[in-house]
Amino acid sequence: MFKRIKQFFESLAYAGLKPSGGKPLGAAEAKRSGWLAPIQDRIERFLNKGGSSDPLYLSNRTFMQKAGVWLIIGVPSVVLFGGLGLVLGGYFNQDAPVAPPPVGLSNAEIAQKMLPDLNKDLHVASQHDLDVQDVHIIRAGSVKLAGLALNNTDHAIKKVDLVFELTDKNGSRQGAVSTELTNLAARSTVPFQFVIEQQTAAFALVRDIHVE
Repeated sequence: MFKRIKQFFESLAYAGLKPSGGKPLGAAEAKRSGWLAPIQDRIERFLNKGGSSDPLYLSNRTFMQKAGVWLIIGVPSVVLFGGLGLVLGGYFNQDAPVAPPPVGLSNAEIAQKMLPDLNKDLHVASQHDLDVQDVHIIRAGSVKLAGLALNNTDHAIKKVDLVFELTDKNGSRQGAVSTELTNLAARSTVPFQFVIEQQTAAFALVRDIHVE
């Protein structure tokens, strides 16, 4: 089987190269057999058309005779590769539906997914009855914490507890201290100061204000 296919392609490659006055074909070549024989005979007759007995036949062939072999081999190859290019390029799938890109989640949806139990009406209560201002550290003899307490209400405040967070100059926590103020008149500002034990304290932050 392989030998017959090899002979078929060799006959195509050398078809038309035999001058009509050449050596007669042998008995084995004169009559072909097999399923390729009819196709091979037709192609060879086409390529041998107009053969010549000229000994220089190979050099004197016409352009069409020279191009015949390449056309027989080249045209099917071009068609084959062209078809493969169209298939790979998706030409035959132009009507196929294209899935839309996924829709991204909004910020509210992301928050609901990550924190489903979060109360949307969350409210942090804060007091506005008293403000603490100008909090600072005094280093005159003993170390003290001083500041001003402002009563924003129209009535007197009997008692208020103030809690402060202390840090050193590098921001390191030094601990918490507290003091108590009493009888703050309405709309008044009351200065305060008290001794602290943290000798390295440099700053004070108000942590809690509890008004009674």
